[in-house]
Amino acid sequence: MTRLIVDAHQHFWDPARADYPWMTDEVAVLRRRYGPDDLEPLLRGSGVAGTVVVQARQELAETRELLALASETPFLLGVVGWVDLTGDVPAQLAKLDGPL
Repeated sequence: MTRLIVDAHQHFWDPARADYPWMTDEVAVLRRRYGPDDLEPLLRGSGVAGTVVVQARQELAETRELLALASETPFLLGVVGWVDLTGDVPAQLAKLDGPL
C-alpha cells in the first residue's frame, strides 16, 4: 500500500507586496516573505508529497495569485481561497474561473 502524505494547511505571504492587518508587532518574527522556495526543502526532507495553501488575507486578488502559483508549483495540490460572501459571489467566482 502506497502512502501519500499531504500538508493540508499552510500559508505563503510577502508583506513587501501586500498588507496583512493581522501581522502585528506581536508576530513580528513572521513579517518576512514566505513562499514555495521556503517550504519545498522542508516537504522533501519530511516525506510530504504536497500541500494545500490557504489564503492569508481577505482579498480576491490573493486567491488569484495563489491559483496561479499552484498552476506552476507541482507540490501545491490545492488552494483554499477567499471570496466576499456579502458581495456578488457568482461574479467573483467567474473572475477566478478559466486558464491559469
